Amino acid sequence: MFARTELFLVPLSTHGGELRVLVRRDPATDKQVLPYTHLKPQTFQRGNQEALLRDVLAGCNQSELEAWLSSPRCRDRIVDCFDRDLLFEGAQSVAIVRAMALPEELAVEAKGTWISPRVLFSQDSLLSEDCKLFLRECLNLVAGWVRHTTFAFELLPGVFSIQDLRLLVSLLATQDIDPGNFHRRLKRLDILRPLVSGQRVHRWEFAWSRSEALQAEGLIP
Repeated sequence: MFARTELFLVPLSTHGGELRVLVRRDPATDKQVLPYTHLKPQTFQRGNQEALLRDVLAGCNQSELEAWLSSPRCRDRIVDCFDRDLLFEGAQSVAIVRAMALPEELAVEAKGTWISPRVLFSQDSLLSEDCKLFLRECLNLVAGWVRHTTFAFELLPGVFSIQDLRLLVSLLATQDIDPGNFHRRLKRLDILRPLVSGQRVHRWEFAWSRSEALQAEGLIP
């Protein structure tokens, strides 16, 4: 008997000022689980993933959803692939786990419950044991994503201030970041575009065509 393959998403958001994870209640066990779907052999993983995202975000403004799905902000990141039968007795499935950064305008309308990792790993947590494993592996990778990928910009609104960006990066990297050093790093990377001209610019957008600059130097000074 072949093990079935399941795709699990770890939807992450920082709306409300802290890192949160979207979970659902499993009606069969009353446990909380990450959004997941069974992968069908005749379809591509990417197609299954988009269908799962559309289900999770079914209550969102459809024009905003379509714009996000077709934009460079909509990116997944591999967490790992797990043989659940080796980890949990009788599971008989392989789990492919991907992380998704949901921007605030979509996250607030997502189906499920947004909960902080601290609560999900607490003694009273209802999160299933396999999903705890998947989430822990995901969170171990976040700091690296923040440094060398567009991850932080996927969580931010399309237009933001440098202070918003610095506070988000500090939150995700769990370290204090000096404002002066951060401004100098951004200037050297040349990855932001001002939306107005003048001495003091408070509205910026990310230059997605320059994203490869993050791989070399990193976002954190």
